Amino acid sequence: GLSNPFRGLLKLGSLEGGGAMGIWKEFSCELSPLELRLFLDHEDRICVESYSLLRCESLALTHSDGRFELVFLGKKLFLRAPSQDEAEDWLGRIREALRKCRPQLEEEEDWETLENTEDGGEAQPVQGDSSALQYSDVPGNSLDWTAAPEPELDAIKEAVLYMDVDKTWVPFIFSLSLETLKCFKIRNNEKVLSNSYGIETIQDILPDTSLGGPSFFKVITSKAVLKLQAENAEEAASWRELVREVLMSYLESAEEALTLGGSLDGHSQVVLKNIVKENGFLLQYLVAIPMEKGLDSQSFICAGCSRQIGFSFARPKLCAFSGLYYCDSCHRDEETVIPSRLIHNWDLTKRGVCKQALKFLTQIRNQPLIDLKLVNESLYEHVERMGRILRSREQLKLLGDYLIMCRSGALKELSKRLDHRHYLLECPHKYSVADLRQIADGVFETFLQSLLQFASHHVYSCDLCTQRGFICQICNSSSIIFPFEFDTTTR
Repeated sequence: GLSNPFRGLLKLGSLEGGGAMGIWKEFSCELSPLELRLFLDHEDRICVESYSLLRCESLALTHSDGRFELVFLGKKLFLRAPSQDEAEDWLGRIREALRKCRPQLEEEEDWETLENTEDGGEAQPVQGDSSALQYSDVPGNSLDWTAAPEPELDAIKEAVLYMDVDKTWVPFIFSLSLETLKCFKIRNNEKVLSNSYGIETIQDILPDTSLGGPSFFKVITSKAVLKLQAENAEEAASWRELVREVLMSYLESAEEALTLGGSLDGHSQVVLKNIVKENGFLLQYLVAIPMEKGLDSQSFICAGCSRQIGFSFARPKLCAFSGLYYCDSCHRDEETVIPSRLIHNWDLTKRGVCKQALKFLTQIRNQPLIDLKLVNESLYEHVERMGRILRSREQLKLLGDYLIMCRSGALKELSKRLDHRHYLLECPHKYSVADLRQIADGVFETFLQSLLQFASHHVYSCDLCTQRGFICQICNSSSIIFPFEFDTTTR
């Protein structure tokens, strides 16, 4: 599959793998939503086996000592967990992943393979093989591949594809842009939008010859698995390549949004990816004021649930965070401060946002994603309050250098008062969504002053910290001076 940064691990741990000779070897195992990976060494990340869950045929607990087996396209994988409970937990997580990546799993148990006869007779079903569907209308060369009347303005590729609808192949016009994969029905030689899949919802695209040949492929989204047929194998390969390129382009831009100018280290990025998951596309709106594109850019479909909105349908509601339109079920008029408007315009007004944006802001509220020096450093000059906050942040960083070196345990007490905001001691320009909300409410400055008061009181009264003070090198006064005393000391 694709290296999607929003796929968090479902489970990881150590398992023993059994070989043909009955010799067990320890592996470090990682279960993602689409793969089970086996590593020889977790630190060196030497991957020895990778199994796609899309090709998992069965799984079962075989012994009470923690042994279980998985079957992938006829190949059995024997594994052993430290206990039966641990084995059942692995199996439970794998079943959960299978249900999500293969929504049709329950139907697969009754699938049959159609075996074509060379003498032109009727195809006979072969029992016990779940690799192909039994369709009421298997497409052939006589299908209509007429091009669309007028392609979409933002289309990178647009063509007729046949899609499996209740085991019947139905023609649709598919249009791929940098943001969406749209599906149109054909009525009276006109296109009528049937469905729209945001690029961020696409999890994978892969060939599936079991449906009938090399012209068949699947698009796996967070909502459904689309089984499609192109006119020929080359056309199918072209679709797969283009969708992958668009998806990788989106993921790269999302990766840039994750770092926001380099404000996150590698560990923090991994943590953030696991937190935001499917809401990762909203990161692009965190520091950029959204531009309203209009309902027509969304094809009059809710950006959350694909319900039709506008005109005689449900009333559209604008999300002030993303600039997208939602139905009244996905947008409940809940209000919050918009980070990008505060950063660029010092706009502290609370505005209505959709449920998805509110959930996203809640997920990342404590992450120091915003580096104000990179995004809008001029805010310190134009807003008096922000200038005072910067001064306090710089003082706190210098005080933190003293407490970090002190052996008295004062740093532990300061950490409790920081409330998990240790980045306040590292960089004076990093802010979280929670910080911006407290700035808007007028309590952040008071919070900083309480930290400064505690830290400076410790430095002045601590024998160890005072010994790390300085003497003025010009007048050589006996008074001890410190770099965080901005009112009386200059560096």
